Amino acid sequence: MRFLAGAVSLLLALLALLAPALWNGYPISFHDTGGFIARLFENEPGFGRATPYGLFLDGLYWHLSFWPAIVVQSLIVIGLVAETGRSLLALRGNRLALLTGAGTLLLAAITGISWYTSQLLPDLAAATAVLALFLLIEGREGRSLVVTILLGLVVILGAASHTGTVALLLGLVLYKALLIAGARLHAPLRHWSRRTTWRLGAGGLALALGVLTVPLSNQALYGQFRFTPGGDIFLFGRLVQDGIASRFLADRCPDPAFKLCDYQAELYEPDGSQRNNDSFLWWGGSPLYKIGGWEGAGPELAQITRESLVAYPGLHLAAAWRAFVEQLGLIATGDGLNETHWHTQWILEQYLPQEVPDFLAARQRQKDFPFEALNLVHIPVGFAAFAALPFLAFVSFRRGRAGAGRFTAFVFVALIGNAFICGVLSNPHDRYENRLIWLALLGCIVACLSLWRGRKLTNNQLD
Repeated sequence: MRFLAGAVSLLLALLALLAPALWNGYPISFHDTGGFIARLFENEPGFGRATPYGLFLDGLYWHLSFWPAIVVQSLIVIGLVAETGRSLLALRGNRLALLTGAGTLLLAAITGISWYTSQLLPDLAAATAVLALFLLIEGREGRSLVVTILLGLVVILGAASHTGTVALLLGLVLYKALLIAGARLHAPLRHWSRRTTWRLGAGGLALALGVLTVPLSNQALYGQFRFTPGGDIFLFGRLVQDGIASRFLADRCPDPAFKLCDYQAELYEPDGSQRNNDSFLWWGGSPLYKIGGWEGAGPELAQITRESLVAYPGLHLAAAWRAFVEQLGLIATGDGLNETHWHTQWILEQYLPQEVPDFLAARQRQKDFPFEALNLVHIPVGFAAFAALPFLAFVSFRRGRAGAGRFTAFVFVALIGNAFICGVLSNPHDRYENRLIWLALLGCIVACLSLWRGRKLTNNQLD
C-alpha cells in the first residue's frame, strides 16, 4: 500500500508538471520556440538560439508533437527534487517518493514551474542546472557514479542552452570556491572544505563541457566552430532603451565609422520616448535591420558598446543598477506567453507542416490564459519564499542543519545573480526571475523540514 501511495504521488507530480500542456492540448510555445526547432533544418547557427537545446527538442520529437521533450523536462525536475530529499533530508523509499510527489505538486500548484516544464524553451534548463550544480557539489555521500553523471548532464544541458545560464553557473562556481577557500582557515570546516573541493571540480568540469558543447554542435551541423551569435546585439538593445546609445551617437556623429549615425532619430518612438529593447531587436523597421541586421550590424554595435563603457562609466553603472533592481521585482508567471507566435508557426509550416493543425488548434491560440488568477498566488508566494531564504539559512546554520543552510544560501545567491545577469546584460522581464523562483520555495520546504526533523531528533534524545 505504501509503495502504491508513493507511485501515485509521483504520477500526480508528473501530471501536475504537464498540466499547462494538457490544458493547452499541445506543448506551450514561445516567441523563440521556432528558432530552436529550426536548428536541425537550417544551415547556420541561430542568433540567440543555442544549437544544443534545438537538438534536444528535435531529438525528442519522435513524431509526437514534442511531447517526449516536455515529459523529459518534467522527469528531470522530479529526479532533482528526489535527489534533494535524499541529500539534504536523508529520506529513502516510500517517504522519499511521498515527499517528492507532494513537494512537486506543491511547487506546481503555487509557482510557475509547470509553465516551464510544459514549454518548448530552455528557461527550465537554467533552474535545473542551478539545482544540479548544487547537488553535484554538496550532495550526499556514497551516491552512485550514474547519479553523478546524470547531474552533470543536467548542468551541461543548462550551460549549453543559453549564455546567460553560463554566466550564472560560473558565478555560482566562483561563489562556492570562495566559501571553500575561506573554510580552510577555520578548523571545524576543513573537512567539509576538503570533501567539497573535488566535487566543485566536477561541477566546474560539467560547466566547461556545457560551454564547449555549443561550438562543437555548431561545427558538427554547420561547419562553424563558434558560440551562439547575437550576444552583442542583445546587450546593445538595453543601451538603446537606457538612452546610452543615443547619448554616444549625439556626441560622436557624424562619424563615417558608424552607420547608425544616419538613424539616430529612429532610436526614439514617435512620442519622443526612447525605443525599448524589444522594439529595437524585433521591429521590422528598426535601425538594426537598416545597418546590416543581426549578421552585419554586430561589429559596429559591439564597438559602440565598448567605447561607450569607456566614455560614460557612470551612466552604465546607474543603468545597470536600475535594471538589476527592476529585475528583482519582476517575478510574474506568463511573461511572453501570448497567442501570436508567428515565427514559430512559420518554422513549423516550413519544416514540420504536419504539426501546424495541432499548433493552431491549441488553446494558447485563443488567448485563454489564467495568468491573472494564477499570479494572485504566484507573486506573493515567490516574494515570500525569496525573502525567507536568508532567514532560514541563518536559522539552519545556528541549529546545526548546515546542509539546508548552504542550500538556502546557494539559492538566494543564484536568484540575486540571475537578476543581475538578466537585467544588466539583457533587459528586465518577469520570466527571467520567475523561471528560477520555484527554487526559493523548494529551499524553504527543505529548510523547514530539516529544522523540524532536527528538533524532533533533539526531543527524542531528551526523552
